[in-house]
Amino acid sequence: MARGGVPLLVRSGRNPFEVLMLAACVAVGGVGLIDPQATSGAITAALPHWQALCWYGGLVGGGLVSVIGVFSRGVVSLVVERVGVVILTCLMLAYTTAVITQIGIRGTLPAVFTGLFAVACAVRFVYISADLKRMEDIATKSLDGDE
Repeated sequence: MARGGVPLLVRSGRNPFEVLMLAACVAVGGVGLIDPQATSGAITAALPHWQALCWYGGLVGGGLVSVIGVFSRGVVSLVVERVGVVILTCLMLAYTTAVITQIGIRGTLPAVFTGLFAVACAVRFVYISADLKRMEDIATKSLDGDE
């Protein structure tokens, strides 16, 4: 899309760091669901079984939805990626809260790491939302006949 001949910059997709982090979410979550003994015992030792299953399932779900959005095309891809990022943000915040409340000060390092990952996901959400808003503005102006 373009406005006044200037292409619209979409900050989406295929950033190698983002793609690798999302792939890591899917891989770790998948292994955790299939064979919990193959993962770090910290999660299974620190959290009740149902919370560990939610954690690993959320990693797979949020990561897959986000990766599908990253590698898709068009406006729908941004919406799909944004849904995945929201899932991961909520999951990371819930995990951070659970670790701090259940483990205490010993859980600070994993809580900080996942908390910062949640912040990164939230920032990505803001970028996607801004891109979608600009697309909407351009589409609205094009329909109104303003160029």
